[in-house]
Amino acid sequence: MSESTQPAAARRMRLLERFPDGLILVRGAGPDEFNPNFFYLTGLTECTGTLALSASGMRISTGRDHPGPDYLRGRIAHQVLFLPASDPVAARWGEDAQATHEGTHEDAVGVDAVLPVDEFPTRLSGWLQGATRLNYVRATSASVGGPDDDAAFVDSIRNRFLNVVLQDATAAVADLRTVKDDVELAAIERAAEVTVAGFDRVLRSVRPGMMEHQVDAELAAAYRSAGAEHAFDPIVGAGRNALKLHYRDNAGSIEAGDLVLVDSGARLGGYGADVTRTFPADGTFSPRQRELYAVVLAAQTAVIEAIRPGALLGDLHAIAWRSIDSAGYGAAFIHGIGHHLGIETHDAGDIHQPLRAGAVITVEPGIYLADEGIGIRIEDDVWVTEDGSRTLTSAIPKTIEAIEAIMARR
Repeated sequence: MSESTQPAAARRMRLLERFPDGLILVRGAGPDEFNPNFFYLTGLTECTGTLALSASGMRISTGRDHPGPDYLRGRIAHQVLFLPASDPVAARWGEDAQATHEGTHEDAVGVDAVLPVDEFPTRLSGWLQGATRLNYVRATSASVGGPDDDAAFVDSIRNRFLNVVLQDATAAVADLRTVKDDVELAAIERAAEVTVAGFDRVLRSVRPGMMEHQVDAELAAAYRSAGAEHAFDPIVGAGRNALKLHYRDNAGSIEAGDLVLVDSGARLGGYGADVTRTFPADGTFSPRQRELYAVVLAAQTAVIEAIRPGALLGDLHAIAWRSIDSAGYGAAFIHGIGHHLGIETHDAGDIHQPLRAGAVITVEPGIYLADEGIGIRIEDDVWVTEDGSRTLTSAIPKTIEAIEAIMARR
């Protein structure tokens, strides 16, 4: 079993413990042809794959194929991975499947069998004839409106197999994903290290007269040189553009006296970072900018000091808001304090449940003053430990003194 798929095997066992009855089904297809739940449970990103699990087992061949004591029972598997066949023409163009039936051995991924994906409908139909429960893991959470391939697939099962009870197992996988294992934490730390290099490059190069997209390009260059990519479309907002929470144009110019807000993160090995820093274009904060920046930094510091197992994100947000409000800017803090982080930037995790050791969250207070054209946000990635927390992105300068010092060396 490879190092990349071994952790996924352990995750599958934990999921099987939660659903001892019936089948568990996870399809690779999801929004943008990526299902984070499939990746979490297999270590593969192949969007046409399907994973089937069963604690009691699924017959995958008849007794005539395996004569002996198991002649009538046949070969029984508990974990079956369906993958597409290799396409020589697509492979010639570099467009073949990311994982194929022929190229993936069952021992390499830690399953009992790897079967052609074309066999999946027939196999599933046979299994459901004798099953009473199907636990289905969606690619995303259910929502009202818009196309829903998961719902369409489940409806096809419901309309054909009247004896089968359907259960949504998505929340169980989300709960598992909330607490990162050692391999996940290491992957997030690597992504954070690349993000540190990206921000270091930006802080050493930004100056008045540049365009926002040039800052974007500096980040991309740093990430790509490390074999990583953007975890999400970066935000580079100078001056008034920093007031737009989801600004994506990155098309404005950077002028002397502007504050520049950069929200970015690298993705590496399937996991990403998410960091925001706000800094002066000309390398020195004005007195007013220093005043406002100190308010945001104090709020973030107070929140990070309060992070520990059992803490609620709602309570952490209230800490940030009270800190900012005590300085007179409560009305200017217009978004939440953070979110879970992992495979997805806004990762699986119930924001209303107490934090558990092993969770990774962002802490990102901010204030936005439209009448002054100033937007300031400071964001770090924080790992919840057994006795508190550790900031994974602390190497990126964020005090006024540290920012001015590194920018002075441009």
